[in-house]
Amino acid sequence: MKNSDLLNQFKAQLSALTTTDAKFTIALSGGLDSVVLLHLFSRVKNISVTAHHVHHGLSHNADYWGKFCQQVAIGLNIKCSVSKVEIDKKNRVSLEALAREKRYVILKENLTDNSYLVTAHHQDDQLETLLLALKRGAGLTGLQGIVAKQTLEKGYLIRPLLDFSREQLEVYAKQFELQWIEDESNADQRFDRNFIRHSITPLLKERWPSIAKTVARSASHCQAQQTLIDEITDADYQLCQLSPLVLNIDSLKQLSDARRKNVLRDYFKRSLLNYPSTQQLNTIWESIALAQADAEPKLQLQEHTICRYRNALYLFKSDDFSEAFSEGSEKLLWQGESELLLCNGKVKLKIEVDTQALNQLPSIEVCFRHHLPTDFKCKPINRDKSRSIKKLFHEYHVPPWKRGLVPFIFVEGELLEAVGVFRCEMALSHSFRIEII
Repeated sequence: MKNSDLLNQFKAQLSALTTTDAKFTIALSGGLDSVVLLHLFSRVKNISVTAHHVHHGLSHNADYWGKFCQQVAIGLNIKCSVSKVEIDKKNRVSLEALAREKRYVILKENLTDNSYLVTAHHQDDQLETLLLALKRGAGLTGLQGIVAKQTLEKGYLIRPLLDFSREQLEVYAKQFELQWIEDESNADQRFDRNFIRHSITPLLKERWPSIAKTVARSASHCQAQQTLIDEITDADYQLCQLSPLVLNIDSLKQLSDARRKNVLRDYFKRSLLNYPSTQQLNTIWESIALAQADAEPKLQLQEHTICRYRNALYLFKSDDFSEAFSEGSEKLLWQGESELLLCNGKVKLKIEVDTQALNQLPSIEVCFRHHLPTDFKCKPINRDKSRSIKKLFHEYHVPPWKRGLVPFIFVEGELLEAVGVFRCEMALSHSFRIEII
């Protein structure tokens, strides 16, 4: 392919992935792929583009790489910034994965709604990714491989070189006499990806020269199928959802096993968690969701807890509802603040009150369940008699793990309300409003 043809194909990819007023940030490592990407961008007219190099400090050459990237960018009249990050080399997570995670955090920091982070992944990277996914026994989600465009919290991540082979990039680099660096760690075949790149891919290409292209086509088919599945899963999720991260078990029972598992995977995805394994999904359904009606089983996963309560599944961060937070708290006398932070910030109260009545308000005290006598009873509005807090929590469907963090508001020694659960009759005679935010 002539370099002019490659440039035109690159422009077409860029146009398909972005808008006309886009701003681009190139993830520049200094290797062949990202240097070619930078050079291609330098040949596209009337666009806003910068480069960003992340210095991990894992190699003795890291300082040189940062300077090299800045020099290459300057030579192409493109601004390049360098950010240093610290990697804990004693961390049990692989250094490769940890460095990649830190790198993306830095690269995404300054993105805006119409900005694009651009990486130089190409067709051979896609082949390696698919082979790794097969090695792990991945399902359709994993077999999508590397996607050309992802929506981020702000902006987008795009990979306009996915249709180009590494060989094409090498030819382009030689035609323009580009210089690049070689990361010595890329030769270390103890890393699975490097082993595939150096020992497996050459054999596959020798037998099937176009294998990278055909595997990329398979990934594209998987992406299309996954899009369809996502649409079905989202519709199923809406039918099963009672409230954020609360699923109705009866609704889940109406789904086929495959659709139910997809809803449960999406359940975790919405909490920004890794997908549970097939074995964990089976445990969640058989041991948690299908437990006896009077049981309250729970399972700890990724610092989160999933449990059943009143025929529904709940998922929450385990530390968020620890009663230890409230048990260590003191009773608090309200001094007129519009907001109160309680239990080390786990509970935040918003208090709205008529400013004219502020000075006439009586003594208001905030406490929690453990401050109350064990035999304490109260009578909510429209109730004919007083009942214990335990019975009221049960009647108002307050999950057990939330009960210790419900604030009780007392006015002149009398209970005004259990915030977010019920109000007592004396609340009718006061004009202020309290809610958990």
